[in-house]
Order: sequence, then structure tokens, then C-alpha cells
Amino acid sequence: MKASRAAVVIVANSPGEVTGWALPVVSSLRASEHRIVPEFGELVIVIVLPPCPFATGYEAMVAGLIPGVDAVVTPSEYLKFIMMGSIPERVRCLASGKKRETWRGVVAHLGGDHLHSLLIARMLGFPAVAYSDRTIKFQRQFIRILAEDARVAGKLKQKGVPDGKIEIVGNLMIDGVRRGGDPEGIKDMLGIAEDTPMVCLLPGSRKQQIQYVMPFFLRVAEIVKRFRENTEFVMPLSPFVSVDSVRSVLDTAENRVDKQKGGSGGDEVKEGLEAVFGKLHKPADCGHEAFLAQAVIETEEGARVFVIPKSRYSVMAASDLALCMPGSVTAELGYLGVPTIVTVPLNLPEEIPLTGIFEFIGRLPLIGRPIKRIAVRKALGRIEFTAIPNKRQRRFITPEIRGVLTAED
Repeated sequence: MKASRAAVVIVANSPGEVTGWALPVVSSLRASEHRIVPEFGELVIVIVLPPCPFATGYEAMVAGLIPGVDAVVTPSEYLKFIMMGSIPERVRCLASGKKRETWRGVVAHLGGDHLHSLLIARMLGFPAVAYSDRTIKFQRQFIRILAEDARVAGKLKQKGVPDGKIEIVGNLMIDGVRRGGDPEGIKDMLGIAEDTPMVCLLPGSRKQQIQYVMPFFLRVAEIVKRFRENTEFVMPLSPFVSVDSVRSVLDTAENRVDKQKGGSGGDEVKEGLEAVFGKLHKPADCGHEAFLAQAVIETEEGARVFVIPKSRYSVMAASDLALCMPGSVTAELGYLGVPTIVTVPLNLPEEIPLTGIFEFIGRLPLIGRPIKRIAVRKALGRIEFTAIPNKRQRRFITPEIRGVLTAED
């Protein structure tokens, strides 16, 4: 039976993979669709989200908002498909005649455990390709390995991947940043003078990071403000974080101060992170400032932080300095050329997600959290670099501050 539709099944799970890799791939596929459609009736793009300890819970929503995506398979639907062969109805209906046999396609691995992509490929009867920014598992089962650059290609060859199976395709994350990293006019839209220092606060996208790291960064902003009074602060939100999420954390400040043992007083902290919460309100005027920043946080000591839900890369590019957590954002900032400080606080190690058995052990009552604290600290002690630019160059390009930290650190 001749295939009536071509399917590209993209497998990605963490926030960075969905927005940093899947988004530019979907855009490129749609841009080249005219070369695919003559042979097939239509191009169908599906994103599958396997379970991931680093997920925020909003991956399905964000993936569904990517222009050109026809369907998204959630982690629970993926597990049901793998264990029972049950394809979600909205995905099944995309195939002509509602039969898988009418599809021809490929599974594209863009992140997570390679085994997920191979299981999906076997269930669908599709070949599988994998994008790699470092190395790969089960390389024999993939028909092609798409390498980020010659450095990665060299590593793959050392691992025994045949030269003919490797194709260098470039850095997908750079493609994503390039689409929206124009700093022109950002400071003006916020009412900030061009010569005024602007610091970008990037606490992360997971729930724990917004709960604990964001208030810690607000405390850092207060301390910076003491020494550079004219400093302005911006917090461009990840697509996985809403203004309502920020408001919720600020509104529950009184319940959190005791646990974090910090506050605007700057008390010494042995456990937890120092925290400042402040007040969230709309921008003072309704001009360009309000168009870009939906809200402003003001702390007790007068630090003002613009909360910006859109134009994330442009705001990052316009910043004079960035403070962030480890993750894909370190590579994005590196590409944009923004001086960056990466902070790795180990004050609450039990809140740091892990892969493997220790993540499940950490959820056990009574004994789980203490065991996970030890596991996290030992694991990070073996990691030489956490920022992606440092990992790539095997040296410190971006400063990293690790340990049980105070805001003054």
C-alpha cells in the first residue's frame, strides 16, 4: 500500500530539548515541506514526550503551541503505547484511513534515553535517527547519527560509529536562539537608559527552581543594588513558567520563610536558601514597558525586577550580565555573548532531580530525602563542569559558583 502521509515522530522530553531542539527542527521541516509533499500526500509531525525527571509538567502544553506540530503524546500516553500498543486517537486519526500501515515515516531522537526512541520506532515500524551533542547509545539501531559538529563526530567515530552513518548538521540550539535574539530596542521598551547596567535573572523552569532559586536570586539582586544603585534587573520567563507561577510563589512567602531561614535581613544560612519575595504588580505606565513586561517585582530594599513572559532571547541578548542555573540556558547565553555567572547551590540537594534509582529512592518516606542529599552531593562532586560552554572547552570560560551558598557569594 502506498503511503498517503509522511510522518516525523520527534522524541524529546526536557524543557531545553522541547524549545531548544524540537522547535527549530519543526520549523525547518515545515519550511522544506514543499519538497516532501509531492511524494506523499502530507507531512505529519508528532512530538512524543517520554517520562523525564527534569520535566516541568508543562512540556505537552508548550510542544502543542509550536507552529507546525500536529499532535503531542504525553508521558502517560507514551507508556500506554509502549506497554499496550495503544495509540492516542488524535494521533491515529492523522493517518489516512486511521491505519498505521498507511504511514511512512521516521523517528527522530532529540533527547532523553535513546531506548525510548528505539521502542517507538519498533512499534511503528519506522527507522530511527538520532541527534547528538556528545555521544550515543545503541548506535547500531539508528540508521543515521546527526552530529552537532566535527568535535561530536570525532567522539562518535571513537565510539565505533561508522563514518558513513554520521552527518554533521550543526547546533540546533543556535538555530533556535538565532530566530529570536535581537536586543535592539529592549532597554528602551523597558524605560532603561542604554548605559544603565541590566542584569538578567534566570532561575530555571522547574517548579522547585521557581520556589527556591527565584527568591534567592531576588536576594542577590538586593545585594547588587547596594553596590550599584542604578542597576536594573530583568527576569525573562521560560515558556514553561507563567506570571501566575511567579505570583503564587510570592503570595505564599510567609509559609516559606521559616523553611528557607533567610529573608531580606540576610541571615547566615546553614540549610536552605536565603529568600526575598517582594510585591508583584503591573508596570507603572501602559506604554512600551507594559507591552514587554507584564509584571514587576519590588523587594523591601527597593530592587526592581521586570518579569517578561515573551521575547526571552532578545531580553537575554540585551543584558549586560546574566545569573543562571546549569542547563541549556548556559549555551544560549554563550552564543548571545552575554557575560554569565552560573550558580549551583547545594543548600537543598534533595530538590535537585536525578536520573536513575536515586530519584525514586528520594521519594521514599523518612529515609529517601537524606539518602538523596548524599547522592546529589557525591554526584556533583564528580562533575568537573556544569555550564555547557565549560564542558565543551574543558576549561572555565563561564564562572561557576558551587556549594552551600549565601546570596553574598
